[in-house]
Amino acid sequence: MAEIKRVYKRYFTKDKLEKINQDNIKAYQKYLKSNIIKNKDVKETTYKVYQNYFNQFLVYLDEEWENIFIHDEDFLENAIDIMEGFIGFCQDTLGNNKKVINTKLSAVSTYFHWAVKRGVMDYHPFDKRLDRMKGANDEKLINHYFLTADQIQTVTDALHEDYKKPKGRKFDIQDLLIWHIMIESANRNGAISKLTLSSLDLENMMFMDIREKRGKIVEVAFEEGTVELLKEWMEIRKGMDNLECDAVFIAKRNGEYRKMSQTSIYMRVRKIGTILGLPDLHPHCLRKTAGNRIVEETGDLTLAQEFLNHSDVSTTQKHYIKPKSKAEIREKLKAIKEKKKEK
Repeated sequence: MAEIKRVYKRYFTKDKLEKINQDNIKAYQKYLKSNIIKNKDVKETTYKVYQNYFNQFLVYLDEEWENIFIHDEDFLENAIDIMEGFIGFCQDTLGNNKKVINTKLSAVSTYFHWAVKRGVMDYHPFDKRLDRMKGANDEKLINHYFLTADQIQTVTDALHEDYKKPKGRKFDIQDLLIWHIMIESANRNGAISKLTLSSLDLENMMFMDIREKRGKIVEVAFEEGTVELLKEWMEIRKGMDNLECDAVFIAKRNGEYRKMSQTSIYMRVRKIGTILGLPDLHPHCLRKTAGNRIVEETGDLTLAQEFLNHSDVSTTQKHYIKPKSKAEIREKLKAIKEKKKEK
């Protein structure tokens, strides 16, 4: 299958969002408040993503369906056409892949399930009547790299060598820490972006009680060399004016230090990837690399599963273990035959 290139488009401007039907905004805000009360842990993660996707749907309604109110009879009667049009809008205008489109459909559908349950609406207008995008898990829009031990060492050496330069550095100590902690911990970017100094346990070499995907609480472990980097970073921070932010990774905006965003960390990893000639390297590659390395070094798939915080070992096996090439399989078979001969 030919590789599909990801398309980036800035479409949802402030002007477009301001045109959204306010009745639709109010209806969705009721849904948000109702659900956040029951599950505050994912207020800034899952619900934030769903709200963003729902707003995109509302912009589409403004542009293609005259800002129709989502409870109106016209909406209910035309729901299938509206949703199929939204799918086309996501594909053709936004350049979304199938997996993202399915998530956006879920964001919209979830609202209507809630509305029916609360008695706000009599029925869900497109439940079980609209097909999701098929083959979403097979569509490849982004490259995934499993870095070798040599590549890991190349990046590590290059980052440290650059950091030692008295001037003209390309990378700073935060780049070093992002690299080391991601490779050593195998945690998601969402967890890395939430690291704080107050959660840091230097003695046991980990960050404790970090909230990540779907509100899950995880530990973020690191190795001995990273302890020294963290100590150095804490010393540097003491000399930074007006730094009161508890986040480990910080950025200065409008004269104030704030938590570095996931996007900023993502872009730093992409910059690190240029060391290997991989400008599309991204945080999940480092997570996959770390998981694969555990299996290669120990042969223990369950250990990798636990380290990656997967609930099911099949997820680890399917997505986090580098597939063997025919040449590697052939060499393994040869080794097995040799052992049999020796016996």
